[in-house]
Amino acid sequence: MKKLDSVGLGITAGMILPVLVYMVLYFTKVMDIRHVLFSDYSILSTILPLLISHCVLPNIILFFICNALDKMLTAKGVVIATLIMTVGVFATKLITAVL
Repeated sequence: MKKLDSVGLGITAGMILPVLVYMVLYFTKVMDIRHVLFSDYSILSTILPLLISHCVLPNIILFFICNALDKMLTAKGVVIATLIMTVGVFATKLITAVL
């Protein structure tokens, strides 16, 4: 069971879980919005960071599960993946503010 405790596994799980949550959010909420709205830059610049932020929240649950199972390296990978996504949200906000 020691091989299930690795930073790479945590990063992979921390990147895949938000994508799955994004897909669920898209097909339940965002799909109601017409595609034309997504071509509008101002609406896209406000929706995208919000969706990415909501998709990163499940990583907190994953982190606590890894922590409770004493998989510290995997938990470290989840934190790294969360930081990467947070930098992505910050960069998106910064780019849309400048443009």
